[in-house]
Amino acid sequence: MQAALWREAVDAVATGFASVADVDRAIAYGPGLRWALMGPHMTFHLAAPNGMAGFLEHFGQLMPQIWEGLGRPELTPEVREALVSGANEAAGGHSVAELEAERDEMLIDVLVALGGRRPGQPSPAREAS
Repeated sequence: MQAALWREAVDAVATGFASVADVDRAIAYGPGLRWALMGPHMTFHLAAPNGMAGFLEHFGQLMPQIWEGLGRPELTPEVREALVSGANEAAGGHSVAELEAERDEMLIDVLVALGGRRPGQPSPAREAS
């Protein structure tokens, strides 16, 4: 799954559709936020009034067309350089070790905020009040 998402992210950079930083922001502040709470199926289940059945009724015929248009980027020297320079720029001068530590702290914050909850379960904080 991660490789498929990255393939699309690389294609966006390789085709000039978006920069490395733009792709990362789009995922982190778009589906990534929802995916921290629930997976893609539940996300789409909530995307239509009648749940997944409604989503498939509305978008089901369109999805195969979208899937056919997905990219197949090649990791040419130019694409590799764009990815490396884009990642280095997005890192803002921070080392990999510094960024890993920051990521790990944020992951812990997310896990603490979720409190082991899953969709459909009550919030421990709400139960206490």
